[in-house]
Parts: sequence; C-alpha cells; structure tokens
Amino acid sequence: MYKTLCCLLIISISQFTAASEFKWDDFAQLPIVEQPQISPDGTKIAAIYNTPDGASVIYSQFPTLDFSILAKLKLGRDRVDQVSWSGNRYIIISASYPQWLRGEFYRVSRLYAFDLETQQSRELTLRKFTKNSWYEYQTFTIVSNLKNDEDHILVSTYDDLDAGYSVFEVDLSNGKYEKIQNNEHNIHYWSADKNGVVRLGIERHKDDEKITRTIWYREKEGADLKKLYTRTLGEGITFNVIGVNDDGNKAYVLSDRETGKQSLWLFDIVSGKFEKLIYSNPDYDVENGLLNSQGELIGAYYSDDYLRKFYFDEKDSEQEKFLSKLLKSEHVYIVSRSQDKTKILFAKTEDNKPATYFYFDSTAKKAGIWVSEYPALNKRQFPHVQNFSFVTSDNVELHGYLTLPPNIKHPPLIVMPHGGPHSRDYKYFDPEIQYLATQGYAVLQVNFRGSEGFGTQFESSGYFEWGKKMQQDVYEAMDWVINSGKVSRGKACILGKSYGGYVALTASFQQPERFDCIISVSGISDLQELVEDDDNQGMYTGHIVNVSDEKAVKALADVSAINHINQIKSPILLIHGNKDTRVHYEQSEDFYDKAKRNKNIQYIEVENGTHFFDEQKSKQLYFEEVTKFLDTYLH
Repeated sequence: MYKTLCCLLIISISQFTAASEFKWDDFAQLPIVEQPQISPDGTKIAAIYNTPDGASVIYSQFPTLDFSILAKLKLGRDRVDQVSWSGNRYIIISASYPQWLRGEFYRVSRLYAFDLETQQSRELTLRKFTKNSWYEYQTFTIVSNLKNDEDHILVSTYDDLDAGYSVFEVDLSNGKYEKIQNNEHNIHYWSADKNGVVRLGIERHKDDEKITRTIWYREKEGADLKKLYTRTLGEGITFNVIGVNDDGNKAYVLSDRETGKQSLWLFDIVSGKFEKLIYSNPDYDVENGLLNSQGELIGAYYSDDYLRKFYFDEKDSEQEKFLSKLLKSEHVYIVSRSQDKTKILFAKTEDNKPATYFYFDSTAKKAGIWVSEYPALNKRQFPHVQNFSFVTSDNVELHGYLTLPPNIKHPPLIVMPHGGPHSRDYKYFDPEIQYLATQGYAVLQVNFRGSEGFGTQFESSGYFEWGKKMQQDVYEAMDWVINSGKVSRGKACILGKSYGGYVALTASFQQPERFDCIISVSGISDLQELVEDDDNQGMYTGHIVNVSDEKAVKALADVSAINHINQIKSPILLIHGNKDTRVHYEQSEDFYDKAKRNKNIQYIEVENGTHFFDEQKSKQLYFEEVTKFLDTYLH
C-alpha cells in the first residue's frame, strides 16, 4: 500500500499550482483554513475559512474542497476561536468579540451550534441571562463535547446565584440549560471526563503578596469536590492536571519535579503521591496533553524546533511514522482523525515552505493534498531558517534562528524579539519573516531567558527581568550575529510585537545609537501603568514585579520608554489596534502624544484591530506601513 499511496501523492502534488508573481500583500494573508476537524464517522470536515471579507465556518464531505458555509462572522467584530464536533450532527462554534467595559476592551466568548440535519443554527445561551445588565459581558466556554451523547455538551458560564462560573448541560436540539455543577470554591476552570462527569475544578486566589492555585477533584459521580493540590505561584514544584484515567483514581499531571522540565507523570489520587514518570524530554518541557476528537487524552507533546508528539498507544505512533515516511519528512503530524482512525487529515511543515494539509483514507487506500495554508506562496523559493546558539556574558546558553536573504552579502538586520514574554519562537514557516527576507533583510529571532519550553529554571530566570537580563539577551544575540560576519555591522532595525514591542521601545532609549529604526506593534511603553491596572495584576504578578512592593513598582519607571523620550534618537513606528484586549492602545497613544513634538515618530491606530491583527484588512495595513517605514530608514 505504501508504494501505491506514494504514486497517488506524486500525481496530486504535480497538479498543485500557485501564482507565479508575488507582492507584499501575498504575504499579508491569514491562513486560508484553520482548525480542520474530521467528524467522528469520518464523512465530513469542518474548518475556519479566512477571506478578505472575514472568517466563515465551513464544512465539506471528506476529503473534498466542495465547501458549504455554515456561518459568516461580522467583519470588524467577531473572531472564531474554536470549531468542534458534537457527534456527527452538530458543529459547535466558539466565537469571541471585544466588548467595552470600564474604559477598556475585554474579550467575550459566545457559543453557537449548527445542526447539519435541519441546516439551522442557534446561539447557546440561557434566556434568563439575557435579562441581566451584565449579559453583554458574559462569556460561555465549552467544558466537554460529550463522547457518548451527541445531543448535549457541557458549558461553563457565570451564574449570579453562585457568584462564579458554574457548569450546565446544554441540549443542542433546543438550547435548554440544566445546571449540573455549582461553584462553591471560586473555581474559574472546569474539566470533565469522557462520560460527562465534572472531575476537576481550578480555583485561583490572590492576596496582596501571592497568588495560589488550588485543584479540586471529584472521585466519582455524585461525590463532593475535595482538594487535590494547592500551589503558590513561583513556589515548589509545578502541578497541572491534564486528565484522569477511566477509573478516576489516577491523574495525568504535568510537573517539573525531579527533572526540572515539565514532564508527564501519573499521580495516584487516593494516596496523594506521584506513582511514576510517563514521559520526559531532557531538553524541552512537555507542553500539554494530546486530545482526540472525542476529548480523550491520548498522549502529550513538546516542541524542539517543531511540534513533537508522544502517544500512549504505540499504534498511534506507528500511524504518524507511516505518514512521515509517505511524505519523506520528519515534520509531519496528524491534525484530525475519524473515531476509527481510518480517515486522517495531516500536515507537513517546513521552515521555508508553507504548511500543506494532506488527507489519507486507509479504507479506500487513497491519499492526496487537501489544501495549502498559504496557496499564493506555494511556488516561491524561500531561504532556509538557520539555527544558532551562543553563550551570554553571564554564562547562559541561548538558542535562536537566523533567516538570511539569498545572494546578498552583509544584509541589513532586523531584530525580532518574540511576544509573551513567556512564549517562544519556533522554526515553522512564517510569512512575515520570509517576506522581510525577500526584501533583502536578515531576520534574527532569539529565545531569550524567560522563554517557555526550555525548563522551569530558564523561564523563571526571566521573572522581574523586564528591561534587564531579558533585554540584554537580545542585545547580545545581535552582537553574536554581527560578529559572525553574516550581516551588516552598521544597519539594523528592531521590530517587536506585544512584549517584543516593549523590547523595541526599551532599546530605543537604552541603546539609542544601536538601531536605525524602531518598530513597536501592540507594544508597552509604561510598565507602571500596566501593572497598576487591577485587571492585569493576576496576569503579571510574579512575572514583572511584586505589586505589593511599592518601591519596586515605582522602579519600573527606569525601564519604561515613556519616561526616557529625550534619550531616543532613532525614528519610531507605532502600530496598535484600537480593540486590543491584551495591551490597551493607550500604551502607544500616550507615548506618541508625549514624543511627537520633538521626535521622528509615526503612530498608526488600526480601526477594529485586535492584539493579533486577526483580520486580513488589519494585517495588510500592518505589512504596508512596515514596508514603507523600512524602505525609508533601513534600505
């Protein structure tokens, strides 16, 4: 069968064509499809479909591209966050939008069900909630798509009777809600097993000096919740339950105990002790559990340069290895499967080519290309992304990526620190990185200390280091690449988004002679303002500053660009969406207002722009403005 499928794939690939001419707006696209999901019976595919007119939810017969549109979102407002199946009849859509409250935008999530039998959709909301004054701010999230009951799902939403988030069973045929779980412990996150029994709840408590996280557990249906584990943020070993076994007496836990890396452990709930280590990687954290389309835990995953999966069932591993062999690539992973595992969507990823989705039907012995993530870029030749590593001046080993434009000696350098900061860069194809390379720029990405995925010690070494060691790592990575002789010694720009935007603005005053230009996108100019916002304190406590330490909070002024405008020499471009729910656009607007009289600065406020510019219009405006700015100050 392997040889037959190889022939089929060669035929499919030979028919896979794309445009021969490329402009900047070819790169300023959203992925044409996202989150493709096969129905449990393997007959259909549901996915998010992106167009210039906004996102739609679509479905087709497996494995065709003959799509039908189920729902089209309101351009400039809605975003599809998740698409999933409830049995073979219902497609559940989780969408969100920014809602103005107390001077800021907050993201509100809503749920919808589309019935393939009746071809009708309904919003999944409880009528009594719509009468509340706070309904427009109410969020609904899926707790479980019940494996053995396609007509119901479990939903968590705020209930004023509990003054907290409770769990309801929702009838998809009529939208009726039935409360099945009260909230007695200020729990903000719930998890259920495959049979729909609410097993876990996570409580988060904040006082003046610390944040504690308590995991509550139900041993069996009808039993009371009991405390399983309590941890103070930043203290002791990590403990994150990602699932329970079928008997409900063992938990799968991610913890850094013994290994220093997030590892997968089996925890005995009855004895309260760790039973055994299931999987660990010596260099990288296990990021989370792998769930199948029925919500069952089937393994875990980590990332080196690319996603790597560990399956509990060796047959699952063998199936993924077979698909890798089929495409002759190590970078192949299963995206979605039917319940019997005979119908599969899988993806091939590379550093210099857009990801491509393939289908495989083991019953019909057919395989082929389904769709490319970025069809307009398929035939373009892009440079490979190079790995690098170096040791900092204080003896910390850092890793990163360098993308060089072809046939250009000593190109201008763009330093691109990632956001988060507790996230990381990967080696996947990135349209923006490759676009900059086509324009003749080298692009440097470094996983500075504080980046996630490299162990607890490495990530926590970035706590309280905004504008300090994390910032210095970026400068030293730049020194390393310049000293390597691969890029220009005299032409460089720094471009960052979110936390990366903070790094860019901080570099503008800490090292004003180093960069020819500064680009901050959705960036932070005033750390003190950020952490003094009550709504941000839970998110940033332990990462930026201890908010109860008044002296430390005031010291944030020393590493906030808004207080050092007179030291800035380079031209600055600020871009910020006015519906950013993560970093308020006033962080850019206030900085611009203070700097515009005496500095070379531009501010682009993106109408309806979110933190991630997740509409094509916003993304294209971003690419256009960055292109013009770089053409002026770096070419």
